[in-house]
Amino acid sequence: MSKHFIPLPLTNVLADGGYSASVCLGSQLAKVNLIIDTGSSTLVVHENRYQGMHDTRLQSTSLAQQVSYGVGGWFGSVVHTRFNILDVSVDDMPLALVHHEAEHSFINADGIWGMAYHSLNRSYDMSEYLTANAIAPPATYPWPFPENDQPQFPLPEFQSEASDFKQLIHGLPEQDVATAFTLMEQQGLVSNRFAFIAHRSSIHHAKANMTPESLALDPLNQGMLILGGDERLSQYFQGEFTDLKVVHDRYYNVNLLSLSLAGGAPIKLPSALEAQLSRGSSNAIIDTGASLVSLPSQAFTQVIAELSQTVPQAAKLLAPFIGDINKVTQAQSQGIAMSELNLALWPALEFHFEGAADGRASLSCPAECYWQLNSPAPGRAVFKLMGQLAGWPAQSILGLPLLNPYFVLFQRDSGEFGTVRFAAHRQKS
Repeated sequence: MSKHFIPLPLTNVLADGGYSASVCLGSQLAKVNLIIDTGSSTLVVHENRYQGMHDTRLQSTSLAQQVSYGVGGWFGSVVHTRFNILDVSVDDMPLALVHHEAEHSFINADGIWGMAYHSLNRSYDMSEYLTANAIAPPATYPWPFPENDQPQFPLPEFQSEASDFKQLIHGLPEQDVATAFTLMEQQGLVSNRFAFIAHRSSIHHAKANMTPESLALDPLNQGMLILGGDERLSQYFQGEFTDLKVVHDRYYNVNLLSLSLAGGAPIKLPSALEAQLSRGSSNAIIDTGASLVSLPSQAFTQVIAELSQTVPQAAKLLAPFIGDINKVTQAQSQGIAMSELNLALWPALEFHFEGAADGRASLSCPAECYWQLNSPAPGRAVFKLMGQLAGWPAQSILGLPLLNPYFVLFQRDSGEFGTVRFAAHRQKS
């Protein structure tokens, strides 16, 4: 086992509560801020700070990628260049350069570092198409297709552009692209595991009119990604681990058996089979790139109903946050008056999983995690659960609110597909 830990400081200021780390790319060591996302696998960068045309180490390929997220997406070229973090470098790192994207796909970050498995990192070999159209050399960078002066599109327009691109690549040979973390592990730079620490899912505003630089200095807006991290990092956690079984190596796929209000009756979740999910999938994924927890419609409705029965005025307080993604997004940007909330009245939510060992493993999401105080402004609060995304299957997206109470260890080298381990944060003295 490698003893080389690579600790990367994280901030949630650039991605509306999502956590990003700084890395350097290319011959010019261009610094870029990438969202740490276990819900995708691609290393993708927008050409704002990193400009490939000035990178003498860049090697173009005939590959292109198109990726859609729960909200947002992009398509563009696959290139290879140098990738640097702290004193560690990989000289031939594949990454995607965005040509077109849906607005706000990266918020104020420069891209995404996908930490999931390689089968999600699919590309299309366009060499035959490029040769047939007399494009020499047959490479996707610089982008060889008809230009549009608008690199960012509102979501409906982007979906149209993406649909056209999908038609172009339909039937072309597919090729998995090696993921950044896997390459680092294969080169012996780190062991095949990493730790993730984050305390919030929304930016904490201690006072009004704070600059991004001031917000980033708030410890509540900071986190840590420790590549190669393992159980020896006891300075960050306390107590025993709760171990969840990873049941497939696409996302960090887990089986969510039920959830409940603390002390309440279980709310059953549809299994992968009942949800008609693809073979080899599961009914839940662990997603550091999601700033909310998204539940299947029926389960979400039942959670809201039980909260409304348990907590005085809950129905009124929750109403702004219940609806489609546009309503949820608007509510997250406005919040409600914090003075209306008494978190002591709100029960913890308990999530019950298939454990790594035989039996059930449970995690707790306290009210201070599924509600975020002092966000999006001082004295405001936002609710961090939502229902099923349009076009998304009945698969729970277990984002930051569930992860925030824990030191989370993604132990990819344990069991058939891996184990995700949770231990309580060590309290600072």
